[in-house]
Amino acid sequence: MAVKESDLQSFVGKSISGICENKFADPQQNHCAHFVSHALTIQLGMLCGDLSWKTRKTGASIRCDEIYNKLGQTGTWDKKPAKNDGILIFVISAKNMKNGIMMNVPQKHLGIHFAGKVFNYSNSKHKVVADLSVDAFHNKFKDIYAGGDISLYYGVIP
Repeated sequence: MAVKESDLQSFVGKSISGICENKFADPQQNHCAHFVSHALTIQLGMLCGDLSWKTRKTGASIRCDEIYNKLGQTGTWDKKPAKNDGILIFVISAKNMKNGIMMNVPQKHLGIHFAGKVFNYSNSKHKVVADLSVDAFHNKFKDIYAGGDISLYYGVIP
């Protein structure tokens, strides 16, 4: 996977309706994995195109847990690879990780770490944002997710 910061920066401010060619843009849905998957061309598990007969088996992944659980290289953020521009960053309560498997729970989020920033889809603002640091990204979710164990995990796209 070769991605540049300028590629990611070009998504900032865009809504999912301006990103998804399959028109899966319901504002009531969580689009963090959906954005990341379009940006990085990830097709693991359920795809946005699978929601309509005409577009099935097209588009990008839409579920954080399916992405995490289907990657070959994952773990806690403190054990991420040294070369980590373009690595996936997940945030979830540690109690919702069971033996290295991410549970399908509502409070989980996914972004792309690049050059110290975290590019992710803000479901409350309905657009792509770039948090200026991993700490800013982490703290944002510590403030809105339940539990005192909101933790970061990584995933490497092959």
